[in-house]
Amino acid sequence: MQRRERLAAGLGLALVFLVVVAAAGIRLDTGIPGLRVVHRIAASLEVVVVLWLAWMAWRRPPVQLALALTAVLSVIGIVGGRQPPPAIAAANLLGGLALAAVFASIAAEKGSGPHRDGRNVVLLLLALQVALGAWLSIVARYSPALPAHALLGLIVAALLSWFVRGKPLLAALALAAPLAGFTALHYEYSALAALVHAAAAVALLAGGAYALARAA
Repeated sequence: MQRRERLAAGLGLALVFLVVVAAAGIRLDTGIPGLRVVHRIAASLEVVVVLWLAWMAWRRPPVQLALALTAVLSVIGIVGGRQPPPAIAAANLLGGLALAAVFASIAAEKGSGPHRDGRNVVLLLLALQVALGAWLSIVARYSPALPAHALLGLIVAALLSWFVRGKPLLAALALAAPLAGFTALHYEYSALAALVHAAAAVALLAGGAYALARAA
């Protein structure tokens, strides 16, 4: 892979991270100034970066997927406006998380070798956990699915720690995400802890996709 393509994927990942975290801060009403400006600027720059990446490697399927997700998210953002309904907000969040994982896999891609079945299971569980978390954060914050989300988070953290041994940062993220989530619930849904939980979750998703792609 060309160095410029990896650079573009890394920049795209960083910008998507900013978009998702800023959106979480807005949704949680944290009161942090400038979040909407950060969200808008980062989203606009991500479009520029994905177009740059497509210009360099438009034939590659992951790049095409990143371009398609960006186009869909742009339409969703325009349609949803400043106060999107829950369904549109959930679709926007899930699309952003998927885009983060795609950028991470592009940055990490080593070749066309197949993934082991165990890694595919981890990726599937991680995707399920993220989707469940997005649904809980937007549609139904307190529901019977909350204990399942908590338990699955611990399982995913343990599996990721096993498959990506020797990567302390990823292991720390795997622990930080459920810990921040439990803290948010314990302290009457602390907005700060919930924001840390969201940031750790998207970082964990991207880091897991990167590490598992590198290990393929």
